[in-house]
Amino acid sequence: MRHSCYWFFETLATKLKTDIIVLLSEKPSSVSALSKRLRQERSKVSHALLSMQECGFVSAKKKGRERVYSLNSKTMKPLLRLIDRHVQEYCKICKK
Repeated sequence: MRHSCYWFFETLATKLKTDIIVLLSEKPSSVSALSKRLRQERSKVSHALLSMQECGFVSAKKKGRERVYSLNSKTMKPLLRLIDRHVQEYCKICKK
């Protein structure tokens, strides 16, 4: 059995998913808005959001015919702040 850390990072292991996380950290968005901003097919964005929703990274609320996705503010927003602090303090690769 793999460690939970593996599953956590495996779920976020694509550039598309990390780009979605960054955009959702700014504001909630629909699949249409995300796909437009990321210049990606709606189906790719939707598929990425589904796996992130299953792991609790994002949640969705119906708004008319669309689903508006938002970042999990309880865990993901603090985690992103911690990652930023870590990168600023320790990551030599990221500072290049």
